Amino acid sequence: MRQRWLVWVAVAVAAWVTIGTILTYTDGEPSVPLDDAYIHFQFARGFARFEPFVYTTGSDPVAGATSLLWPAMLAPLFWLNIAGTNVIWGAWLLGFVCLGLLALETYAISERLLSPLVGLGVSAMVLSFGGLTWLAASGMEAVPFAWLWLRSYRRLAEWWETPSGMELEGRLAWELVLLSAATPLMRPEGALASVSVALAFALKRQGKRPGWAALALLGAALPVLVIGIGTGSFSSTTTQVKWLVGNPYLSTGEVGARVLANLRLLYGTLLNGELWSASVVPTGGSFVGALALPALCWHAHRRRCYVRGAVVLVAALGMWIPATYDSFLWNRLRYLWPFAPAWFVAIGAFCELIGDACERIRPGWGGVRALLAGAIAGAFATKMPFAIDDVAESAQAIRAQQASLGRWAHQRLQQNAVIGVNDTGAIAYFSERRTFDVVGLTTRGEAEHWVAGPGSRFEHYQRLPRRVLPTHFIVYPEWFAIDGLLGPPLTERRVHASILGGETMVAYPADYSMLSAGERPLDARDTAQLLDTLDVADLVSEREHAYELFEATVAENQVFRYGELLDGGRASRQKDRFRLRVQAGGTLVVRANARASTPLRVKVGEQATFQTVAPGAWQEPALRLPASVASGTVWVEVEADGEGVDILHYWSYAAPKN
Repeated sequence: MRQRWLVWVAVAVAAWVTIGTILTYTDGEPSVPLDDAYIHFQFARGFARFEPFVYTTGSDPVAGATSLLWPAMLAPLFWLNIAGTNVIWGAWLLGFVCLGLLALETYAISERLLSPLVGLGVSAMVLSFGGLTWLAASGMEAVPFAWLWLRSYRRLAEWWETPSGMELEGRLAWELVLLSAATPLMRPEGALASVSVALAFALKRQGKRPGWAALALLGAALPVLVIGIGTGSFSSTTTQVKWLVGNPYLSTGEVGARVLANLRLLYGTLLNGELWSASVVPTGGSFVGALALPALCWHAHRRRCYVRGAVVLVAALGMWIPATYDSFLWNRLRYLWPFAPAWFVAIGAFCELIGDACERIRPGWGGVRALLAGAIAGAFATKMPFAIDDVAESAQAIRAQQASLGRWAHQRLQQNAVIGVNDTGAIAYFSERRTFDVVGLTTRGEAEHWVAGPGSRFEHYQRLPRRVLPTHFIVYPEWFAIDGLLGPPLTERRVHASILGGETMVAYPADYSMLSAGERPLDARDTAQLLDTLDVADLVSEREHAYELFEATVAENQVFRYGELLDGGRASRQKDRFRLRVQAGGTLVVRANARASTPLRVKVGEQATFQTVAPGAWQEPALRLPASVASGTVWVEVEADGEGVDILHYWSYAAPKN
């Protein structure tokens, strides 16, 4: 009981100091350090209106809520008329309460595996680790998820250790079913905990009462089912934008290489307290980090605590899941730290082994294990002031940039304005205007075009009705990367802080005067019959023509300008292959940029020919097809020498009539 009080006193002090520091930086106004927190607040407002998947009023339902449970927990605040920045107080309360529960949960899962004093040291690591305190103050779901994640594995170990048929086993089984639903509803990574529970049910029950395993698996699928029923899409927009597996430019081998590179970054840099983790991890920690999981396995074997050791190991390996993301370096490593408490238990096992070795050297030296655990907790604590200052500085940066521009939009833009954004949280929340998320997290149908690149987004905007396009943009210009759609700047917020996506965020009116002007060749060929068009970088057109990407990258997906004309395309193409409708004696026109005179080897069906692209922008050489070319839809192959050419468009025209 005394230990619990110590935990809650420590949490209260941490909350008091952290929130007090934030309010000092923000002139007394509650603020959170991540724009994504306002996405949760915005969805929570939708939950309160019983429109859980409508991000802004008038928008289509979207599968953009990474967490379903967190906005649902915040929604009652809006029913109580606790809105605006006051909702942050509720998020802070839940965040720090869950931080205390997480510390207690870490101690509980270490029982039978670690000695009591080392268990206390491990619990102290949770409270002294600045990364978790930062997340508790972030307004995000990370710490509540961390608690549900660890509790799922702790209760799983206790259920397995309870003899079959006992009343306690039945109560624990029902709790595990609830946790199997709640954990993935809090964050998608929680599905691994649900699968772990289902596997345990199947193994221990040995085929008896398979319904338990089925219920746990249903919990893993629950977020997908709920999102699918609510939006008609069974794929989360976050998954489309951030998961390496869905990246159209990466092969299976390249995905594997990126994952391994992320894991090397985790072990070689982040666990060593360098660069992105320097504010919360002591320098030189990679040695302990690398030995922690092997130490856990060996110590669990020596203690004959195989099940408890296994569940802690799996819980810790959850930190590998973010290695499959495009990057886990976003937002102060918030994707990694929810899995840190299980690593702390593994570090506790390392301390136990050191203590055992010392005791063998000299009896009575076994107390080194507790001293070492306490020293590691103390080392984390030395970083706490940096973490608290950072969360406060970041909260002020979000307030001074995104939140400020959201308030500006609320005051200056008409109620029917539609704002194009690439940071969609605070601007939508404070402006109370409909938003068009160019990244695609909160606007349906935009994610795949963002992942593809600016050229594909531009081509996609050409296909959209003007009534759904933004009337204004509030963006980082370098992120948006289509300057031709931006009118004269209206206002900007320049803030220097590493948490932000850019130093300057600018508000513009939208300008669509150049949106479709480049759809026809410069030589319009009004007298010729257009048979087919391949608009390169237009994902719909590319799919219709079986266009092959080959070695394409997102950096090569660009918008090209020629005077007052714009066209999307792909840069530095050395080979194109696609299907196109042609006619014998017809004409193939290509729009390309070339840095030097570049020969093209063109194969239309079975017929090969040559064409040269002159140096310069928007060259449109016309290739007359021989009479021997088979009319109809055929494969076309284009190969360029040297550095290749930028390809923007292909047009196929019928043969001239006599």
